Amino acid sequence: ESSRALRHISTMSLQQEKPKKRKVDEAETDVKEEKGIAGGDEEESPVLKNDDGDSFFELSAKRRCTVRKFKNQVLIDIREVYDKDGKTLPGKKGISLTKDQYETLRDLVLKGHIDKEIEAL
Repeated sequence: ESSRALRHISTMSLQQEKPKKRKVDEAETDVKEEKGIAGGDEEESPVLKNDDGDSFFELSAKRRCTVRKFKNQVLIDIREVYDKDGKTLPGKKGISLTKDQYETLRDLVLKGHIDKEIEAL
């Protein structure tokens, strides 16, 4: 009985785990299809402008990345949005990165470090 359990444990550690599949939000794929993002053959810039004149990029139906200035500092804002009275407004859930923080994150992505860690999961 115990030797059978040991064999099971040792074979479990030798087996590779199947890669986990990410759940894809239907609204996220709809936005990508509408914008032509999935194919990567974009000719037109995906940048849009909000009511304040700030540039933003739709990440999904309820998330966007906005580039804005606040107190004379450039911020890259990744945030959920919601609709109220026909306007799309920023929600509480999100993060504002300074230009330096954004550049650090961008470099990690471009050098493949984040993808490598994702694949290791």
